Amino acid sequence: MGRKQLAGIIAAAGLGVFVVGYGAAFAFAGAKIPTDTTVLGIPIGGLSEDDAKAKLTAGLEDRVSAPIALKAGDAKFQVLPADAGLSVDVDKTVAAAGAGRSLAPGRIWHALTGGDVVEPVVTKDDAKLKAAVDKLAGQVNRKATEGTITFKGTQPVKHDPADGLQLDTAKAVDAVFAAYPSDGTPKELPAGVTKPQAATEAIDKALKEFAEPAMSGPIRLTVGSKSVELEPAEIAPALAVSVQEGKVIPALSTKALEPLFVQRFKALETLPKDATVQIVGAGPKVVPAVNGMVVDRAKVGAAILAILPKPTGERRAAVPLTATPAKFTTAQATALGITQNIGDFKTEFPHAPYRNTNIGTAAAKINGTLLKPNEEFSLNKVVGERTKENGFAEGYIISGGKFEKDFGGGVSQSATTTFNAAFFAGLKIVEHKAHSVYISRYPVGREATVAWGSVDLKFLNDSGHGLLVQTIFKPSTPGSKGSIRVIIWGTKFVDITAGQSEKTNFRQPGLVYNTAAKCEPQAPTPGFDITIYRYFAKNGVRQKTESFTTKYNAAADIRCGPKPGTTVTPPPGGITTPPGRKPGVTTTTRPPS
Repeated sequence: MGRKQLAGIIAAAGLGVFVVGYGAAFAFAGAKIPTDTTVLGIPIGGLSEDDAKAKLTAGLEDRVSAPIALKAGDAKFQVLPADAGLSVDVDKTVAAAGAGRSLAPGRIWHALTGGDVVEPVVTKDDAKLKAAVDKLAGQVNRKATEGTITFKGTQPVKHDPADGLQLDTAKAVDAVFAAYPSDGTPKELPAGVTKPQAATEAIDKALKEFAEPAMSGPIRLTVGSKSVELEPAEIAPALAVSVQEGKVIPALSTKALEPLFVQRFKALETLPKDATVQIVGAGPKVVPAVNGMVVDRAKVGAAILAILPKPTGERRAAVPLTATPAKFTTAQATALGITQNIGDFKTEFPHAPYRNTNIGTAAAKINGTLLKPNEEFSLNKVVGERTKENGFAEGYIISGGKFEKDFGGGVSQSATTTFNAAFFAGLKIVEHKAHSVYISRYPVGREATVAWGSVDLKFLNDSGHGLLVQTIFKPSTPGSKGSIRVIIWGTKFVDITAGQSEKTNFRQPGLVYNTAAKCEPQAPTPGFDITIYRYFAKNGVRQKTESFTTKYNAAADIRCGPKPGTTVTPPPGGITTPPGRKPGVTTTTRPPS
């Protein structure tokens, strides 16, 4: 074998070894991420592309959605990545880390021995990012304060000037982008400091020249020969002092002082009175409006501020009056057209002191109710909650088909009477509910019950004119019935007549023996169904018909005590049949246990 042949063989063998080694390195490196690669501290080196994506997705899950922590000065802020349109593109990040196969020796060598800290590839929505920064500016920005004085009681409290802050929104867009994903440590925002124009000395001057003298004593406001005094403690809550460009700027909130003005100015002014409609004699009459002369609220604040810094003896000012017309004029009240009795109904009730109290109280509250066109009447709203404090007494109500005691028992008599007056006036019935059992002193099927917070009587003034509701109450006596009459005054717009169906679906009452301590006996009443008709007519021609169907439950015959013939077992240490027990009731004794 010649030397050339031997050299060829050796060269070929060396190349083979190289090829085999190179192939082994390529096979080992494959598409793996370079060994020492990390993204935000998450090691993904040596992983395949798919494994790297999965690990990076899991490792960044919480961080990519965590609020971006920021700060400006001493204040801290947050921006939600979703609001700013920011997210991490995992696929591009893994690609940037060097994933993928390559025959390049450098790539293979880097995959086996290299690796870097790789920044995540962040995608953004420019419009959302700008909107988030604009919103952030609203939180960061604050004006420099020139110094103010407020009052704690009558003691002036000085607040020195303070720097302001202004966010550079153009640079803040890049700052927010760079801070994502956040590691929880607030990153500084580009914000500039703005300085107040006045120095602390200006506040000291305002304190001496205005705030302290303002609280030195009462001030007096006069209208002609009349006057009122306002104390410093009354004025202080509405008073503030600031300094702008070195000038003292006092401010007084007359809105905050209005309740005080209303109370104190009674001696100085004549308040306007709205026109209204009242029952005078036998019918309604317009009570004219009265225009007023009131302290000019636009000028009283300036008058007070002018005298607050003055010394004792000079702390007074004349305040002007201004003519103030009534809000509801005589012409408007007349135009309501409340001249005719358009709905009138009367009911009677047997004597009971609680009925006199409750029906009378409700009648007094309903009396004089004025409804303008399209206003709604609500009995619960007009009468109010049936409580002792509101003038009501305990009486009998129907609950679950049984008579029970509660405050306001009997008010349904007022509701029934008002309902019928509205019924015959032709007004739209918005809400009403009949009693669950029939009460014989009410018009069958044409009655209404009420309960505070759950059941109301409502009707709408759809007459096209105003309405005035009048009540006439007559209390009962042990020897005579009481009565309530409701008249609705307005302008007659329809003729109403009523009709009714036959009673159907009769339901017979049961018999109940009740041994409860608070048992109330009750007479039986059968249940039945009935439909009431309301006929609308104009000039003798029927326009429409409405119907109201009521399904009355049967009211049980409730007898207090045990059922006759039953055995009653008294408590231990029992006694023999007590005197006065009901006939037919047997009792036994039982020895102590």
